[in-house]
Amino acid sequence: MSVKKFVGAAKKEDAKKALEKKPCIVLFYMIGCPHCEANKPAWEELKKEHPEEEFIEIESEATPDDEGVSGFPTMKHKKEDGEKVTTGEKHSAKEIADDLELGLKKGSSRRRRAFRRTHRRRYRKLRYGTLRNHVSLRQKLVRPSILSEKF
Repeated sequence: MSVKKFVGAAKKEDAKKALEKKPCIVLFYMIGCPHCEANKPAWEELKKEHPEEEFIEIESEATPDDEGVSGFPTMKHKKEDGEKVTTGEKHSAKEIADDLELGLKKGSSRRRRAFRRTHRRRYRKLRYGTLRNHVSLRQKLVRPSILSEKF
């Protein structure tokens, strides 16, 4: 696991050069920001879970102007075919990994297909089961009232 840290305005050019190397996972943070401080444990956990990735941590003053960072903390997964961006406080490494799509390959995996299949079954069950329950409940409510009106 390689981690590069850039702090201070003097490191802006070095950070820009480091960001040219892809793939990498980047954290843009601000010293003293409560959201960045709350995000730190999840970021450390993510670094432990993905030791094969290269991580770059860039402080707000060292952030290159052309990166388009509008708020802190901002995390980016820079790949050859583009980048995935997420902002705001995250509470777990899994949440960050899901937002940045770490470990996901193109195409449909067996796990995703299984999820879709069970989701469809649950949806059908809810849709049809609810309709049957609704009709039978209405019949139960309507019949006693009809009987009471006749007598």
